Amino acid sequence: MSQTGRIMSKDPLMPVIPDRQFRVKVCGVRRAEDLRACVDAGIDAVGWNLYPPSVRFVDATSSDVQALCRQAAELGLYQIGVFVNEPADTILRAADRLGLDSVQLHGDELPELGEPLTAEGYRVVRAIRLPAGPLDGSQIREAIGPWASLPVDLLLDADPGTGFGGGGRRLDWHSIARWAGDASGTDAPKWILAGGLSPENVADAIESSGATAVDVASGVEQPRGSKSPQRIAAFARACRAAWESAAVKSSVDQSTTDQSGTNQSNTDPPIR
Repeated sequence: MSQTGRIMSKDPLMPVIPDRQFRVKVCGVRRAEDLRACVDAGIDAVGWNLYPPSVRFVDATSSDVQALCRQAAELGLYQIGVFVNEPADTILRAADRLGLDSVQLHGDELPELGEPLTAEGYRVVRAIRLPAGPLDGSQIREAIGPWASLPVDLLLDADPGTGFGGGGRRLDWHSIARWAGDASGTDAPKWILAGGLSPENVADAIESSGATAVDVASGVEQPRGSKSPQRIAAFARACRAAWESAAVKSSVDQSTTDQSGTNQSNTDPPIR
């Protein structure tokens, strides 16, 4: 397992939230230049796609891939391996070879698979595939199912219909916001927004859904399967601007609330 652990972002507008794995993950990196582009942009996490049918697949047994993972660790990037319907021993073997910090389950895995992974010290991200249209809270809760009670982070992604992720379809962000609002509290699941995000729409996605962590793959590629440093940088800027705006709004709202309470206190008659 990687010794880098959780990193603190060099960018004060994208700080790591306590007990969260990352703020921005670029999934499907394959080259040294992808890693450098992420670091230069202030991205804090990368995902290695270990699903053979994917255009972004990397082989965990390859010495070149292992060297890239060592480079990512040296650069301070948090590393997640993406697996689809693999047994625990295969996942653990690959995670050890690559020095992963976390594993992402993106197939039809059962909750029981999480236990041997967490027992070995790996954080687990569970992908939840949701329909792309408007949803009510019960539909989202049903899709999450028993994973909600487990110590995993939930990656909310749009169901591509065929295959497992990477389809570039968007979720209904307002539906996610309503679900998240209903689920808020100390026992609320930690979640990450994915599905069709890009530099052009991620700010709107963050504002509309309230996401505090996001995951992107195809949205920062040009052409498909090849990461674009320019699009990675633009994506990071858009995230940064959205979270800065949210922080300012939250501060203003809190100040208004405090002021309202003070004014109310000053006008209330004394209690006799």
